[in-house]
Amino acid sequence: MKKLQILSIVAAAAILLVGTAYIVSARGNKNPGVLPPNSSVQDMTYGEWSTLWWQYVFSLPEDQNPLVGATGTACAYERNGNVAVVVVDPLSPDPIKCEVPTGTILFLDILSAECSTLEEAPFYGGNEAELRTCAESFVLHDLKATIDGDAIKNIEQFIHTSPLFEFTVPQNNILGVKAGMTGQSVTYGAHLMLAPLTPGEHTIHFHASHPDEFTVDTNYHITVTP
Repeated sequence: MKKLQILSIVAAAAILLVGTAYIVSARGNKNPGVLPPNSSVQDMTYGEWSTLWWQYVFSLPEDQNPLVGATGTACAYERNGNVAVVVVDPLSPDPIKCEVPTGTILFLDILSAECSTLEEAPFYGGNEAELRTCAESFVLHDLKATIDGDAIKNIEQFIHTSPLFEFTVPQNNILGVKAGMTGQSVTYGAHLMLAPLTPGEHTIHFHASHPDEFTVDTNYHITVTP
């Protein structure tokens, strides 16, 4: 009995410490509910999570790939621990619908680009330095985001460059190259990682443009299930 009491006290103290740490972090965070740009989640930075985002995109054949509109207004996501790496059609004129379980951290792409060793110019690079220069030439403009009507402050701080990474493409891939090919890539763009949303309905809006390419104006309707 005494041992159980001691374990209960230790557990309660741990919960209190975690709660206190969260409150302190929230007070110093200008965007409550959004993990700061220098965050490390599962020992990975924003840039490293953007790597997983693009690896997931590259792994999906074109006819199943949300990035090119294959899923219409539905999102797709890959679970990594309690993080959902979410992919949608950023050019959809209609709201994107996404349902996730309670306790899920969402990693969302606002607008990003990549350069790889498998593509032709202007998205080709032959080595890490060239890939990095190529990706970072993708300049973002008019970057905005709101979550349940609250605007994200200092959103430019959420622009990151990924480390060099490898990827392998399936049949009918979005790059139009031979199935099974492996390439290297570097990505650059804006992403947000959201702390678990409360159960219920949430709306998210992203806006960004690249003057020489396109403008995205993406609306999410996210349902968090109990």
